[in-house]
Amino acid sequence: MAQSKLKMDPVKAAGLLEKWISFYDMNNPKAWDRDEYGFVKDTCKAMQFAAQSLRGKGGAVKPAQRQEAAAQLKDWVEEYEMDNPANWEKENAQFVKEVVQAIEFAAAFLRGK
Repeated sequence: MAQSKLKMDPVKAAGLLEKWISFYDMNNPKAWDRDEYGFVKDTCKAMQFAAQSLRGKGGAVKPAQRQEAAAQLKDWVEEYEMDNPANWEKENAQFVKEVVQAIEFAAAFLRGK
């Protein structure tokens, strides 16, 4: 797969994370299997935290919170195999690709890299 030419920045990454939350209804426990929703809810919180952090909001945050959120984002990508384009629905492929880049950008940002 060719590398994307997408230029990621904090504002774009934050917007993509929020769009993902909305698109997959991550704030709605009824949209998910009960067994799955704990992980979805934790990831949703991590994405919201990351979006706020990327926008410079949220005040003083402990480094451990940043590390936990970064790890949660990476776990989401692995759990749902978002880093494997063969698993993407064709009509959503570009969106998923951009969100994976936004997650990677946000995780690196949260880790201070």
